[in-house]
Amino acid sequence: MENPTGLHTGVCNGASGPSRRAGTIADMGSTGARWPSRQEAQELLFEFTQGDALRRHGRAVEGAMRAYARWFGVTDPAEVERWGIIGLLHDFDYEQNPTEDAHLHVGGRILRERGYDEEMVRTIESHANYMNVPRDTPMKKAIYACDELVGFIGACVKVRPSKQVADLPVSSVVKRLKDKAFARSVNREDISGGAAGLPRPLEEHIAFTIEALKPIAEEIGL
Repeated sequence: MENPTGLHTGVCNGASGPSRRAGTIADMGSTGARWPSRQEAQELLFEFTQGDALRRHGRAVEGAMRAYARWFGVTDPAEVERWGIIGLLHDFDYEQNPTEDAHLHVGGRILRERGYDEEMVRTIESHANYMNVPRDTPMKKAIYACDELVGFIGACVKVRPSKQVADLPVSSVVKRLKDKAFARSVNREDISGGAAGLPRPLEEHIAFTIEALKPIAEEIGL
């Protein structure tokens, strides 16, 4: 969704501990079905998304997903890349299909027609509540947790004097979450529910996501 923050928000009412690590490395890597390379995924995003805002949003969520792969204990670089691809592609069809009856319904069909892994497609679909896909893997929990928060962090950055994520405090994000008039298209329940689903305290989730975006700040306009 295009918005003044320059990042997507809206329609997709979307430190380490041992408990989160169990069973994560094998997520989606064992079916043998085809995943796109990182380059192919970017080309697919650019094929269906012309606007810079949504392209930047995909890149930002990619960065957050890569960070969360490592948080969940993923060490295989190829698997970390798959987490990033989910973030990069999660809204690839949104620009052309910005409504609940089209977004992800169309995107899922396109991905299946191109022969991509079914679990990859289901993970992308899972970030929207209306798709009714159970979030039964760490990757699905993470894409839901990252999508709306990344967009909201972008909104918070845009109203700061520096307009940089580098000096964005967690307290500022928490304060603006309580202000329902600010970035009103963002579903606050998705953000709090996403953190709970990881599970992780909301403030920790916000701080972690901010840190994940800092290394790619220039690429994503933050």
